Amino acid sequence: MVYAEFLKTIQHMLKQRLGDSYSLRLLSVSKNNGILLDGLTILTSDSSLAPTVYLNSFYEQYQHGMPLEDILDEIQVLFENNPPPACILDGHISDFSRISPKVMMKLIHTQSNKLLLADVPHMSFMDLSVVFYLALGQSTHGQMTALIHNEHMNLWKTDEKTLLKLATANTPAAYPPLLQDMGQVMRELAGSNPYISYDEAALNVLLERTRKLTPLYVLTNSAGIYGACCVLYPGIIKDFAKTLDSDLVIIPSSIHEVLLTPVGETIPYKTLNSMVASINESDVPPEDRLSDHIYLYRRKTGDFHMILPSGTVV
Repeated sequence: MVYAEFLKTIQHMLKQRLGDSYSLRLLSVSKNNGILLDGLTILTSDSSLAPTVYLNSFYEQYQHGMPLEDILDEIQVLFENNPPPACILDGHISDFSRISPKVMMKLIHTQSNKLLLADVPHMSFMDLSVVFYLALGQSTHGQMTALIHNEHMNLWKTDEKTLLKLATANTPAAYPPLLQDMGQVMRELAGSNPYISYDEAALNVLLERTRKLTPLYVLTNSAGIYGACCVLYPGIIKDFAKTLDSDLVIIPSSIHEVLLTPVGETIPYKTLNSMVASINESDVPPEDRLSDHIYLYRRKTGDFHMILPSGTVV
């Protein structure tokens, strides 16, 4: 069965299962960095919004022999275990005064998201863009979020500046920053994996040597999602630069976290840029990539700068 036929078949068979009280709709959803996913929404009569189940990965499972009935079972369980948040069911979504505490922000790459940015409110930050979303609570699969589109902004009769002001206050409160030495992160990862045995003394020696060559710090948030925007949290970068008594190089690991290192104790900018681009290509999923180059924070002026692939600071 070809992919387009698979989508229609899933929609039709699930509709037969659920009955006439449900409305099923296929839609193409633009995700980060131009990634398009095919989603299925299952609407009830008492809600105009519903979670979206993405079908791309289910088609891969079908190609590897998973029966259609098993796929339908999984989709139905996902739907039943993840009902629309209360704020949607009770109509809060149209009341900006009640929904505004849920407005959050994240960072994405501007050039890679032209299509998406045409449809969502955003603010520029160097070659990146701040976009906004609603934090709607927890589901069985983690955080439930909804990207804010221009239609929402028009419904609420608000603007980007207001959304930015709200998000700058809400996001650090809901998702506090988490700043750790890379060595600490590696120790926690090694210690939490029951399938890995390691020599702690040897790891300490390795980490100490690495720290002396290039001290690295991981900046994310307490939830571990969209943590790269912590660089915009009031005071977080400024205070850390002051603590280290140094300007900072910001290495974009993904949309979920960045690495920080003091200027003057790092490898050449051009080499770092090449490393970031290479790691993005080989190890970071396309939908999680933030940027292919590094950034510079100057503590005396409080300014952020891009560092081009050539190593030039702009």
